[in-house]
Amino acid sequence: MPTSRGLDGAGLERLRMLTEQNVVGIWDGEAFCGTGFLVTPDTALTCAHVVAGREEGNMVATVEGRTITIGVVRRVPEVKGAGSTYDFPDLAELRLSEPAHDAQGVWLDQAGPTQAVSVSVHGFSGHTLEPGVQPDTLHLTVAGRSGRFVRLQWDQVVQGFSGGPVLDTTTGRVCGVLKASRHEKGSSGGWLIPIDAVREHLPGLLERNHAAHRPGTNWFDLARDRRGRQTDLFGPEPVGSLSGNTPAQMLARGAMPFVERPELGELQKWCSEHDGQSLRLLYAPGGSGKTRLSAELCRRLRRTGWIAGFADKESLGDPLQRPQWLKDLTDALAADFPCLVVFDYAQARLGDISALLRHVHRYRPDGITLRVLLLARSEEPLWDALKEELEEHHIEDWALKGASSRSLPNTLTARDPGTLLTEAFGEFARQLECSWVLMPPSLTHRAGRQDSMLGMLAAALDAVLTLRQGEEWKESDDPLARICRHEITGWYALLKDRLGTGGVLAGRTGRLMAEGLLLLPTLAQRRDGGELIALLTAVRSGAFPGQPPVNAPAVRSCLRALYPATDDQHVAPLEPDRLGEILVRRVLAEPESSGDTVAYLGVLLDVSTLGDERARDRSVLETLDVLARARGCTSVGRVADHPAHAILDRALAQVVRDEPRALVPALVTVAARVPHPEPLLDLVRPVLVTCGTDLLHLVEPRLPSYPSGLAPLSALVLQRLLQLPDTAGDDAGRHLRLRRLRRYSLRLEESGRREDALRAADEAVVLSRDLVRRSAQYRPDYAAALHTLGLLRHRSGETESALALSAEAVSLYRQLIGSDPGRRHRTFMDMAGALSLLALLRLGDAQFSGAARDAAEGIVRCEQVPEGARDDDVYLACLETLAECRHRTGETEQALVSSRQAVERLEELLTLRADRYLARLPEALQRHGFGLIRAGRFSEAYRTLSRAASERAALPLRTSPRLREQQSQVLRVLLQLSDELDEFAHERPSWLQMKTVLDGLTS
Repeated sequence: MPTSRGLDGAGLERLRMLTEQNVVGIWDGEAFCGTGFLVTPDTALTCAHVVAGREEGNMVATVEGRTITIGVVRRVPEVKGAGSTYDFPDLAELRLSEPAHDAQGVWLDQAGPTQAVSVSVHGFSGHTLEPGVQPDTLHLTVAGRSGRFVRLQWDQVVQGFSGGPVLDTTTGRVCGVLKASRHEKGSSGGWLIPIDAVREHLPGLLERNHAAHRPGTNWFDLARDRRGRQTDLFGPEPVGSLSGNTPAQMLARGAMPFVERPELGELQKWCSEHDGQSLRLLYAPGGSGKTRLSAELCRRLRRTGWIAGFADKESLGDPLQRPQWLKDLTDALAADFPCLVVFDYAQARLGDISALLRHVHRYRPDGITLRVLLLARSEEPLWDALKEELEEHHIEDWALKGASSRSLPNTLTARDPGTLLTEAFGEFARQLECSWVLMPPSLTHRAGRQDSMLGMLAAALDAVLTLRQGEEWKESDDPLARICRHEITGWYALLKDRLGTGGVLAGRTGRLMAEGLLLLPTLAQRRDGGELIALLTAVRSGAFPGQPPVNAPAVRSCLRALYPATDDQHVAPLEPDRLGEILVRRVLAEPESSGDTVAYLGVLLDVSTLGDERARDRSVLETLDVLARARGCTSVGRVADHPAHAILDRALAQVVRDEPRALVPALVTVAARVPHPEPLLDLVRPVLVTCGTDLLHLVEPRLPSYPSGLAPLSALVLQRLLQLPDTAGDDAGRHLRLRRLRRYSLRLEESGRREDALRAADEAVVLSRDLVRRSAQYRPDYAAALHTLGLLRHRSGETESALALSAEAVSLYRQLIGSDPGRRHRTFMDMAGALSLLALLRLGDAQFSGAARDAAEGIVRCEQVPEGARDDDVYLACLETLAECRHRTGETEQALVSSRQAVERLEELLTLRADRYLARLPEALQRHGFGLIRAGRFSEAYRTLSRAASERAALPLRTSPRLREQQSQVLRVLLQLSDELDEFAHERPSWLQMKTVLDGLTS
């Protein structure tokens, strides 16, 4: 296991100083005996010959300038032996009468040193230039084994060093105890007792020592270079205030002290509760504080010995830098450091996330602690996209084991908004050196109207900035838009200061043009100095034809001055991201800012001059991701309507028509990862209706295989591909057509075109049956085609044919078990899905015993699949169907076991993905409660149904007549049971009130 990567001079010097702090001088009265060293605050190690023959109770050790009485706990061997030197191992364990205050003990190695390693020895001797016994140091090289000792050479070992710690300069740990000859005169070098002897002859001492040296302790972090590893992975740790000198930076970089929130404690618990790896998605609308919360989590974890930070796009996203970054991560894990990697904008980083998890899965050392935290604005479709990405590389069973998601509240529930705004106003006024400004009373009235933490902070900062300028502050519905205007004002002032007030920057037109320039680093990220200068020049000449050019190098210098990235070349995008989105809409809505909008966007999306193809693809995706967020394709809190939207749509549509090969596949990729893809689909659909087949082939692999808002577009692309003639006419071509037909039928069903879906699914079955006659390798496709057609027939009410199709699919899956070990888990899960459908169909056909057998087998197959690869919706369906079947066959107790299992699994899933499964819990509790009534267990039934009613009442108001009828039914039963069971009679009024309210809502 690689624990050290070579310490630099400064690191070695710090370790030597740490070693010296743990060295003790051993005295017998006034006589100096030799050296020892602390291995715990109250235990020291030395040579047996140093303390042999000394009077017990008379020995002391000098520790940290204090003199402390010591006693000998163990001396091995007890007597010297017949030789001229003390026999092996010559070790003594000492106990201090009181522990050292500041020294924790050296960190002992696992084994002795290897040949030719440089070591340093720290101790005391009378051979320095100063009189008496003084601290002294030796530097030696390991010559090799010498009997059971280890021989050292080069430096001269003198009297007094015996018992001193030998520091291995490669591992940074103490590898042995110095044993100097008792006849040192004229001798060079010496011997050490390897640390293996301590393990063998002083049992338990090594374990006690190792337990005290964990990540976050001085010696561990120095020896394994935690600071260097942290810097390599995430950059240097921030020192002091992170606030910048622009309003946007004050919001983005933590100028306001972190406000405690309960979610931080939950994240810390997630990080510390178990070893291994774990992934979590934290999602909330923009401005809710995800990034700030995660930055604070990283900061606190680093204080406890973690390596933690945000995965930089430049390091992990660059294919050239990625291998070294990933190696640095697994090396840090191998060195026993717990690591947290945070991905902001996770929907745009799926490739990076997958690369990290694949690398760790392949090279992971044993006993790692790795947490991967994803930040996004919504859970779906990101979660499905991530699962699809991991399934493609066959690591979902490992990567998604125990994976969880949490929604973050928009605002701080634990703090009064008015109090928070007051504190923020005071802090911003202090930092801007205008403490004389008085907070407007109306500011706190606006607190509760803000949709996010960021909105509240922006309102406070806007008030301070406005009052500092001597202007009257007025309330605003969008304080972030006001902050954007302040940002633009500062940017324009810098431009005028450095470039002058005349020429292209003159007047209102110059200011608006400057806004368009400010936006470029946000839409075209990670451009180096030359690339950004070229882009500024191209935008000016392309979007503003006939206008005077700008001094692009000077503009780039101004951008770099305000928004420096971590290196010397790049300009950072405008953050927080919602400010960048506001600026996008502002620039595109103003012709004098963006000029010819088509040309403006066309230049930004023209990446032909960038390095390799992957860099070009990455750049286009990043630009489109920002435009999609500005266009309103994200989740709750999005700007659904804005004058700039129509302008963006028209301009982008034209750019897409001009460059479909570069932009259509990228737009499909972005659309597959956002919850509101409709605006993006409207841009690409007209192109895909008439484009050539080469573009269709580029788009096809970007289409999601899971249900999503892209279903109509996927159906269009697959329909056109299916219309192409099969020129090859071989089995490979037929197999490709079969797979397209299956996907096509599912996408048609999701688009509401059931008849067309059935026709496509029918054709898929016919084609797959023909392929199976030719070769057994196509049996998995045949089984999948049968299952798909059976599912669609079931949804169309054709129970008899659906039953036959599902039975045949299950029979085929049984034959497939064991045929392909590489697809074992996938086969089990596909079979469980087919069994679940078959059981449901048999149940509807009153084949209760057969349905129970199928559902029970489906449960077994689900449980044979690792948790990360298991489809819990199928698992729950099998459990619920089995419970119902057993009730129908009179096996009431067995039915209750199954329904209880379903409830318990849902409760487990709620701890992982609460938002996805919370609405299903009341229905599961209701089924279990009604089963308890069938069993005559009325008190248990009451408690279960009471919980079902309470859980459903806590959910957001739903208009579904089915759900309201279920709640009404549960309440009627609770009223009846509370009337019949005396122990619950006092709760009857609350159920009656709830029933009255529900009836009023229904009417």
